[in-house]
Amino acid sequence: MERVIRINMDNLQAKMEDTPIEFARLGGRGLSSHIIQTEVPPTCHPLSKANKLIFAPGLLAGSIAPNSGRLSVGAKSPLTEGIKEANVGGTVGHKLGRLGIKALIVEGEPVEDRLYIIKLDKDGIVIIPCPELAGLGNYETTVKLLQAHGKKAGIICIGPAGEMRLAAASVAMTDPDGRPSRHAARGGLGAVMGAKKIKALVIDDGATQVRQAKEKTSFQEVCRAFTKDILEHKATGLFSKYGTVGGLSYLSKIGALPTRNFSAGSFEGNARIGGKGVAELNDTRGGSFGHICMPGCVVRCSNVMHDKDKKFLTAGFEYESSAMLGANLGIDDLDTVMHLEKMCDNLGLDTMEMGAALGVAGDAGVLTFGDGPGALKLLQEVSRGTVLGRVLGQGAAITARVFGLNRVPVVKGQAIPAHDPRKEIGTGIGYATNPQGADHTGVIIFHVENIAEMVETSRQKQINTCAYDSMGLCQMAEPTPEVMAKLANSFYGWNWSVEDVAALGQSVLEEELAFNRNAGLGPATDRLPDFFKDEALSPHKGTFDVGDEEISKVFNSPKI
Repeated sequence: MERVIRINMDNLQAKMEDTPIEFARLGGRGLSSHIIQTEVPPTCHPLSKANKLIFAPGLLAGSIAPNSGRLSVGAKSPLTEGIKEANVGGTVGHKLGRLGIKALIVEGEPVEDRLYIIKLDKDGIVIIPCPELAGLGNYETTVKLLQAHGKKAGIICIGPAGEMRLAAASVAMTDPDGRPSRHAARGGLGAVMGAKKIKALVIDDGATQVRQAKEKTSFQEVCRAFTKDILEHKATGLFSKYGTVGGLSYLSKIGALPTRNFSAGSFEGNARIGGKGVAELNDTRGGSFGHICMPGCVVRCSNVMHDKDKKFLTAGFEYESSAMLGANLGIDDLDTVMHLEKMCDNLGLDTMEMGAALGVAGDAGVLTFGDGPGALKLLQEVSRGTVLGRVLGQGAAITARVFGLNRVPVVKGQAIPAHDPRKEIGTGIGYATNPQGADHTGVIIFHVENIAEMVETSRQKQINTCAYDSMGLCQMAEPTPEVMAKLANSFYGWNWSVEDVAALGQSVLEEELAFNRNAGLGPATDRLPDFFKDEALSPHKGTFDVGDEEISKVFNSPKI
């Protein structure tokens, strides 16, 4: 029996409910967005008690399905002022599934100004004051919690950025090695968690079992076939060997790599902060690639990065982090870029948002492009909570407003990730129209023939992404609608068709769009900044030349 947990921070009480019938075929992003759409006032302040913070594992969480342990974290975003789902790996999604938790919903805010831990295991829930954790970074927080509650527990926590309620604050999750290196990074949901006065959640699934399928034999066969398909993808081998950071040199080669605050598409230092050379250098230092970020991972695109002294520096060093904290800042020293990422991990900051904010700071003259020590000092400003640090920690849009700049790489207040839309036109259409704000998950489109095809591809990719985010499947596994239908049918005993999977994804988008429209984010916000249309991107001199009418067609269609 799956259950829903509601935690009322007003009175520090928790209760378990049977899963409502309307939640039965929802999970992950589909469930978190449905709860926000139906229970959160769209015009509420994101940091007020009226907002809710939802943790929702996917439909297949806790099962043997490969790459199925992703977790959705949802709320009204303090960054975009619209709906937000931040998707993350780590161990927690799987553990919540094994505990039979459909969703964990945090409501209200405590009267007393102190932090709390929420501990969840098979015996129930306790809410514990934790003043001793105030101000600690994510690494020290997880060490203390794992020592106190057992090394096999999964930890969800915020760093100082979340406690300061900065709009770039992330929610950290522990990976299988107990490191807080996986982040529900986008949209500032760490600030919502900080507003609820929750420092951490401890999820202990000890003495539980893997969830069993209704049609066990059929489910095992589908899982075996899906695993085989994943392993046969060419990309799987490359991700396992080089991680996602391996693609950085390719993006620079084709001219889509954001460089010096999106002023160019190629970076002369690309080989030093990305590509296979990074994996080869890391190997000589005793680091490694090919790790899992969650139980049941087949792609294995995570890594453990070591410094010049062959000591652990950071884990889960991704393309987006290297691009936005490296090329976008003109920094080509790998160790500096990794230190910047490690600081973001520890403070609890979205590396994409901070890379964009620091890029804006470069245009403002606060940072010199290429100045690694200067970038580290600015992150230390965030750590200390100075006025400048708090401005930067509010993200790229606020940073630009404070310094009076109009060249700001954001959509709906959220920073554009590390694919320049003047080269990747289809990706730009996805950035513009995604209800989540500019978001790289599920809208990356490298090659299409024409604008009409790009519009259709963007719509279908967003629908598919909503479906596999709802099932808790990793996009790197490239699950098809056919595979998703087979997994759901054999696990739950349903009779889903490919059309039902598409209908699930479409319904999620419709609810997210409805919330945003009610929150005041009308169609006019589904646009890229003007400079992408006006400034030709070197080296290929391209611009984002898609008209507003074409962009509007993404969701002005019978299919959405």
